[in-house]
Amino acid sequence: MKVVLLGVPQMGGDGDCWHDDIADGCRDLGWDVDFRQALGVPTRKIVEAARGADLFIWARTYGHDPVGDADAMLRRIEDAGTVTVGVHFDLYWGLGRRETRIGNESWWTAQHVFTADGGPRPWGERGVNHHWMPPAFGTRYFGRGTPKGPRREALFVGSNSSTIHGRHRTALIEWARRRFEQRFRHVGAGRSKVWGRKLNDAYASVRVVLGDSAPADFYWSDRIPRTLGRGGLLAYPRTPGLAEQGFTEDTMLLFDRFDFAGLGRQIDALTDARRRELTDNALTLISERHLFRHRMAQIAQTVGLT
Repeated sequence: MKVVLLGVPQMGGDGDCWHDDIADGCRDLGWDVDFRQALGVPTRKIVEAARGADLFIWARTYGHDPVGDADAMLRRIEDAGTVTVGVHFDLYWGLGRRETRIGNESWWTAQHVFTADGGPRPWGERGVNHHWMPPAFGTRYFGRGTPKGPRREALFVGSNSSTIHGRHRTALIEWARRRFEQRFRHVGAGRSKVWGRKLNDAYASVRVVLGDSAPADFYWSDRIPRTLGRGGLLAYPRTPGLAEQGFTEDTMLLFDRFDFAGLGRQIDALTDARRRELTDNALTLISERHLFRHRMAQIAQTVGLT
């Protein structure tokens, strides 16, 4: 199958970029991938590149748009017989400016749109043919890292925005600082950043990785597959949609939002043998169900190309 992927090639460099992971996932399936830069490219050139392709995937990144009428670009690609798909992994509904974007940007007008924002949503009212697609992990950094530096009890990776993430993330980080003191580390926006293989090593050097995302029943951060796929043990708030995707107490530590005392008891009771069992189970789950090749296969099946 021939695929044209529109996005940001090598956006993450040595770090994690889901655009590059999509390209790798397509190639893992044996597909022929033409990965094109979106930013500043004339729409006519993208139409030309898509000629004869089976599938056109627009991996959306804010501010990275082609030059010209992108709605017309998609219609011309479709008229030539190529299926068009838009992909992004944000939560949209209930988040102010993000929600206002739904249906109001060209990529939403693709024949099929896949996002991580699941559950009952009025997508049709915005003219969007939506499919739920939880975040996945690539293969470049799959597997355990090597412990380095001082052994810590807990780590949080990521930024903290109260307008997006709510009060829980701030409370979680503050609780971890009080409880673990120098044995807690927070890296993310505005702080030292850890990417690529170094992140595998960071997860191998800590007992538990604390996780969080904006609350929604069928949405979660890509830190779930990106942590578990690196062999990290993730503690994450209970979310209704997780279990059907295999994310259970056998693969991670789950806790009720704001029940930090209960989370602390789980961490205290954790043995090295149990930690190894959980991370073994999680690595197996990611490898069998949550790599990007699985998501690309899902797209092909959904749009009728397999």
